[in-house]
Amino acid sequence: MTYFLILTALTVSIDSFVCGFSLSFLSKKKFSIVIGIAITVFLMCLITNYATKLLSDYVNEQTASLGGLILIFIGLFNLIKNKNDGGHKAKDKGIINQILCVGFAVGLDGALANLSLSLMGINEFYVPLTIAVCHALMIFLGIVLSQTPIAKKFGKIEWFSPIILIMLGGYKLLGLFI
Repeated sequence: MTYFLILTALTVSIDSFVCGFSLSFLSKKKFSIVIGIAITVFLMCLITNYATKLLSDYVNEQTASLGGLILIFIGLFNLIKNKNDGGHKAKDKGIINQILCVGFAVGLDGALANLSLSLMGINEFYVPLTIAVCHALMIFLGIVLSQTPIAKKFGKIEWFSPIILIMLGGYKLLGLFI
């Protein structure tokens, strides 16, 4: 069952890799990105863990794919903000709100997985912790990738980071239609 839990946690945290990569271009506070998203995911999973009976009828795969709308909104917001700022990135301004929103968007998958595991009878404290740690690991790996020389060149393009979030949001939103 441990392998199943770890594979599930890694599967639902793949999108955090892309978010970590994208957000790292917007902020110099890389550690804040990792911790902020991981804590948000952990709290969402913890709440889901203990509210399984109440949420089981309302949370489903379509709910998790709605996180795509949040990512699209954040990407569009960043595009508009860059345009209004004259193409200059306003780094670290409002990044905390973006971290929380992205954490919520990617955490919907983790909360749904946690709900499924809770319904299977695996509703211990270590389940949300495992999911949050896997999200943190993937975010960190995304940030590491963003620091490579070729990625830094793309990071200088003002619209690169928001477009990545919009594309990930579109991909997650496809879950509503498939």
